[in-house]
This record gives sequence, C-alpha cells and structure tokens, in this order.
Amino acid sequence: MTSAAPVPHSRPTLGDEDRAAVAAAVASGQIAQGPRAAEFERAMAARLEARGGVAVSSGTAALHLALLALGVGPGDEVLVPSYACAALLHAVRAAGAVPRPVDVDPATFNLDPDAAKRASSARTRALIAVHAFGLPADLDALRALGVPVVEDAAQALGARCGGRPVGGLGEVGVLSFYATKLMTTGEGGMLVSGDARLLAAARDLREYDEKPDDRPRFNYKLTDLAAALGLAQLARLDGFLARRQAIAARYREALYRCRHV
Repeated sequence: MTSAAPVPHSRPTLGDEDRAAVAAAVASGQIAQGPRAAEFERAMAARLEARGGVAVSSGTAALHLALLALGVGPGDEVLVPSYACAALLHAVRAAGAVPRPVDVDPATFNLDPDAAKRASSARTRALIAVHAFGLPADLDALRALGVPVVEDAAQALGARCGGRPVGGLGEVGVLSFYATKLMTTGEGGMLVSGDARLLAAARDLREYDEKPDDRPRFNYKLTDLAAALGLAQLARLDGFLARRQAIAARYREALYRCRHV
C-alpha cells in the first residue's frame, strides 16, 4: 500500500495576476520600498477602516513597532495570551518590556478577559489580543481593562466584530503576510491604526536614513516587489475567504456525518 500524500499546510494561492504584478514592479525599476508599498498601505487601511497603515518586513516587526509607538519600554509589562505565536514574546522583549502570559478561554483560545484583569498590575502598559484562528477576541471586555490594545489579526484578516473589520478596532492592529497567511507577500506585515500620532511614530522607527537625530531605528521596510504581490492578493482576498468557508463547510458536514453514523 502507498501512503496518502499529506495535506499541505496553508499553501498560498498564487496565480497569473500575482506573476504579472511582480513582473510589472521589476520592469519599473523600483523594487525597494516605494509607491507600491504606499499604495498597499492605503488599500489595507481602507479595507480595515483605519486611518492609515505602515508596511513592514514582517508581522513581528509590526508588533515591535506597535509597542514602541505606544511607549512600551523597560520596566513595563505586556499581557499576552498563553497560546500564541512566539513572535509576541520576541516583540515584547525587543521593546525591553516583560511579557506576562495570561490564560486563554478554552472554548476560543483567545485571551480570557477575567484572567487578564487578574494579571494586570501597575506595570501593565499594553495587551496583545490575538484573534486566534479567525475568531475575534472579546475586545469590549479587554478594552475595559483600561490599557492600550494591540490587535494581532495575523490569522483573522476578513473577520468582523460588531460589524467592523478586526485589526482596525484597537489602538493598533498588526497583520502578517507570511506565506502561510490568508494572503501573502512572501514575508511582510503591516501596522494599522486610527491614531495619526501612532502611525507617525511607527513610520519614523521603520527606517533610519535621513533622520534629524541618532535615535535607534530599524530597517523594517517592505519592498515594492512584496507590496505588488500584496496588492494583487488583496484584490482577490474575498475569493480566498469564500473558498476557505466552502472547504470548512465540507469538513463540518463530513464530521457531523461521522459523529452520527
């Protein structure tokens, strides 16, 4: 007997539109951060009903800049869900702060608001709310804790909460466009916000050339090659989501039959 081929993990959907968009970027001669990255920021901010976006090299970079823009630093604590990507811990520690793991709700795997309240202290400067597996976290309850909320919508692009898109509901939203995400730029991420000051702070920290002072900054830019791919993917995001919903419905139906045989 031959074994069945494994199901690919989150294989990206790439097509002729993507190839054409990247080829056009190459043909333009502008392949580093440029007009396509700026267009991608505007398009994603509009999708999430946010004031603006800051395109960066990864979701981890977006988390790091979000915390720094909020003023998180040494001596501060950041509440993070106990079930989450290690990127959260790396971003908090890179900001000089201490990650404080908080229990998740076993039914949703999202940050438990009651546990977050118990874990809060005078040192709590922010919390990161991951929308796990596309299921929105309880943002109303988390915002009631009185600390800035960083939404991690890396797994939830397209989900809505209270009629509005997740990612644009907290003080700062963070997205990832890694190859296994809902849409991809290969590597890449974005920070979105409705607060102009936070956007300006993140944009200032994203790059270090031609600055008026020697404050430490980073090389977190997203290339126009990646942004071109992102724009092509974003144009087809609703189709990606519809296909995922159809596949999920088939799984639910099959599993329901298995349970009731």
